[in-house]
Amino acid sequence: MTDVVVTLPVKVGEEAILFGRFLNRFMESRSDEAEQMAPFSDAPYMMVRSDPLDGQELKVLTFQETSVASAFSSGWAKLRKGAAGARS
Repeated sequence: MTDVVVTLPVKVGEEAILFGRFLNRFMESRSDEAEQMAPFSDAPYMMVRSDPLDGQELKVLTFQETSVASAFSSGWAKLRKGAAGARS
């Protein structure tokens, strides 16, 4: 399998909390799929690393499946856009 790496800058504070909640909900919703894939995978379903930057963190997520990376990225973009619109 090929790793799919997604990097996302996340602002410290409210956006970081929103990201954490989204990440938890995403993984909860995919737990059955992750379990089913485990015997056939050579790495975890998803890995997350945070690198601190000035006023934000760079989230580096590594997925085993392109479709999962795409679902995560589009879900996060939609939620982030909705949250930004709510603050305007």
